[in-house]
Amino acid sequence: MALVSVLIPAYNARQTIAETLRTVQQQTYGDLEIIVVDDGSTDDTADIVSQFGRQDPRILLIRQSNAGVAVARNTALASSKGSLIAPLDADDLWHPYKIERQVANLRKAPVDVGFDYCWFVDVDADSIITRCYASRFEGDIYHPLVLGNFIGNSSVPLIRRALLEQIGGWDPRLRAADAQGCEDWLLYLQIAERARAVLSPAFLVGYRQLPRAMSRNVRQMTRSYELTMSYARTSRPTAPQGLFAQSRRDFDIYISGMRHATGGANAIHQTLAAMARGSQKGQPRFNSLSDMARRLLRTPRRGRHLDASVSRHGRPFGVVDPDEQCPICNLSG
Repeated sequence: MALVSVLIPAYNARQTIAETLRTVQQQTYGDLEIIVVDDGSTDDTADIVSQFGRQDPRILLIRQSNAGVAVARNTALASSKGSLIAPLDADDLWHPYKIERQVANLRKAPVDVGFDYCWFVDVDADSIITRCYASRFEGDIYHPLVLGNFIGNSSVPLIRRALLEQIGGWDPRLRAADAQGCEDWLLYLQIAERARAVLSPAFLVGYRQLPRAMSRNVRQMTRSYELTMSYARTSRPTAPQGLFAQSRRDFDIYISGMRHATGGANAIHQTLAAMARGSQKGQPRFNSLSDMARRLLRTPRRGRHLDASVSRHGRPFGVVDPDEQCPICNLSG
């Protein structure tokens, strides 16, 4: 079996780190090392991780002064030994089969495949599912990635170590430029320059959505997006300019939704509706955030009764079959 290194950066994660670690411990794939980098927390995150480590020798705690998520992940990478790397944020969740399925998928993939990604769901503070996300891109995914980070978050991929080392890990320069937020998106573009991707089509990750999340900082996220797209234009100058124009339109609508998030569900619905309309007005027909918006706005046909037992929404992440169909989102594994 290939050793898989799980890299967890943690900053003031006392409310979620225990649940996150438990989902790693429950993986059906056993050949794991679990490296948690406490990035200068001021709460008792490190103490909680230490308690887990006393019971599970696979868990290693590293403490450092606060340096940002990219540096924390690179610290973990430098201390790891696995040939496959599985990043995980300190508030996200994994289905028990997550690593097993992705390792099996990579094992049978061609040698030019650098990583596997899966589908994910949003979860709230109580680990209740609120939304589902799925894409079907495989192979050369560079152009779809310019349109939007459909991989979704840092807890999704399983990456070949050699590829990460070739890239140099996560780029800390975004934080240095006061532009945190798109470190993962930038990394995925760098990977897509060099390797192909495969998909494990199941909802194997619970992506925690909290008001304090980095992605809620509009100014930082905008600056981070602009620097990431500047890199993409430079690294792939032959890419159609329409990709970047569509990407910017979708990103601006996404940011507009963040700014109006205090307006509640109605404001979010209006933002998604605007995204859906935008992709129907003669703009290039790319599978982008606009397509995601149309999907999220789908509602069951009038008069159709939805049995809660067959919907992910409103159910705890840990009890839902990752291959189960979701009639609300019309997505399935």
